[in-house]
Amino acid sequence: MRMKRNLILALLLLSAVGASAQSSQPVQILEYNGSEAKTPLQGVGLTVANAGAAMSDAQGVLTLNFRTSKAGDPVVIRRIEKAGYEIFNKEAVEQWTIAPQVPFQLVLCRSDKFRKLCDQYSQVASESYGRQLQKEKSRLAAERQAGRLKEEEYQAELIKVQDEYDEQLENLDLYVEKFARFDLSELSEQERQIIALVQEGKIDEAITRYEQMDLLGSYMSQTKDIHQISTAQDSLSEIRNNKAEALDTLRQVIDFMENVKK
Repeated sequence: MRMKRNLILALLLLSAVGASAQSSQPVQILEYNGSEAKTPLQGVGLTVANAGAAMSDAQGVLTLNFRTSKAGDPVVIRRIEKAGYEIFNKEAVEQWTIAPQVPFQLVLCRSDKFRKLCDQYSQVASESYGRQLQKEKSRLAAERQAGRLKEEEYQAELIKVQDEYDEQLENLDLYVEKFARFDLSELSEQERQIIALVQEGKIDEAITRYEQMDLLGSYMSQTKDIHQISTAQDSLSEIRNNKAEALDTLRQVIDFMENVKK
């Protein structure tokens, strides 16, 4: 009986040691509603490496319990499940690192709504590029008519403007999706200006503004990374202390079991 009691005590001590190495990460899951406020989304399954699967409750909240990963470690997402939805804040999710004190925010959007918005922006952009192409063709035709372009020069210029148009359309899908992922309920002034340009059909200007904003975003992201590294260093120091305490506990358990054997 005494041996059994001692064994249970040892197991409890070991369990406490294991629990100290775990990290719990809260996650808030929201549905994107365009310019309206985002709302909690229930029944979203999230599976990540080292923490298994969890599902959001009525408040759109779930908790990831990492077995061995610690603060500052990147989060490897295996699966996000919600029929008819797709990730809206994709770039933010791809940069997740464990931060137990700061809830992750995962924003999902109905796939049909997202595709509709992409199609809307794509149509406006395509029509704008189409008008530019026709304008260039008319200009070249007038140049040829006036004798300022020889036939072979005219044909070469036609090929050039057509190639430029085709390249614009190839790049369009990439930027259309980026513009569609602007959160219309929380637009910054720069984003507001870019969306206004897109809606006006001034696509090249919108792309230029976006690229400029992206450079600033890169600077801000690196500044944030430096802060996270500093935070991670503090967390690592705390983890080291916890592990040192855990090691002492293990030593005590081992000594205790050795004494029991005697």
